Amino acid sequence: MRIRRAMRKKPLRRPVKKARLKRRRLSEQKKRLVGAGITEEQLIHMNTKQIHAAIRETGA
Repeated sequence: MRIRRAMRKKPLRRPVKKARLKRRRLSEQKKRLVGAGITEEQLIHMNTKQIHAAIRETGA
């Protein structure tokens, strides 16, 4: 079976992640954490990995 042109160009067809959508996701996660009881002062000192971990722990 031969490899078709469309399959060779797969990385070019792949959607690119956008910075604006990443900021939006992060702001939504912060809002969820504030609703779960974490103060905004604590959120200021958290990086993205810590925010993701807190989302997983609280189940928010």
